[in-house]
Amino acid sequence: MVGRERGKMNPWFSLKKMIHGVDVVIEVIDARDMDKTRLPLAEKWSGSKRLLMVANKTDLLPKGTHLPKLENGGVYISAKTCDEEEGKKLVRLILARTENRPAKALIIGYPNVGKSTLINMLVHRKVARVSAVAGTTKNMQWINVGPELIVTDYRGMFPVFEKKDELVRKGALNVQGDEDRYAHGFAEKILKSEQLRKWLEKKYDVDLKDAKNSEELLAKIAERRKWFLKGGELNLQEAARNLVRAMMEAPEM
Repeated sequence: MVGRERGKMNPWFSLKKMIHGVDVVIEVIDARDMDKTRLPLAEKWSGSKRLLMVANKTDLLPKGTHLPKLENGGVYISAKTCDEEEGKKLVRLILARTENRPAKALIIGYPNVGKSTLINMLVHRKVARVSAVAGTTKNMQWINVGPELIVTDYRGMFPVFEKKDELVRKGALNVQGDEDRYAHGFAEKILKSEQLRKWLEKKYDVDLKDAKNSEELLAKIAERRKWFLKGGELNLQEAARNLVRAMMEAPEM
């Protein structure tokens, strides 16, 4: 759905206008959850010839993970660890999609997939603000990558039908101050999934087999990590905050 939203410009409508005004669209997706961090509507507006898909965060994948071939010559990267030569290679891929010079490229994607980190990688220095908190990019700015390319990143976007707990797991929703509510929901899912339980047991080096509910699971994590309040009571809130952050690295639920 595009158009106006309560008297202001709908961000999807603004995105469509931006896409039509650039030469290349770079869609950054999460390599751990590729199908679920794509923006099909934006891909449709971009067209296959102008779209370059970049799967980021490969450094967070388990060793030996099979990486399927991406559409339209897309690439896998770890924007945090890429060196200057890899940045230059990506610039060449972007420029190959248009004859216009300087080429204008728009970077799009879910919140917290690494759009700003990608810009910093392309220019070999920190010019875009980076944070683990979703929604860090507020204002657009055009950045010169060189004489032939300028780039900007659009605010993080996601489909309106996306469930909130799934957005939190993807790191696409800022829930600072409200972690407790989401942590209990995640804990209940973990208790129902042997795969997730074993993953969390390994991460925290804790035995969760006897945990009967979300509060007991958080208590076991707090006790194992020695998170206590004054007076010796377990700090379940700290365990909740850490569980929410941990779930951003979890296997697909």
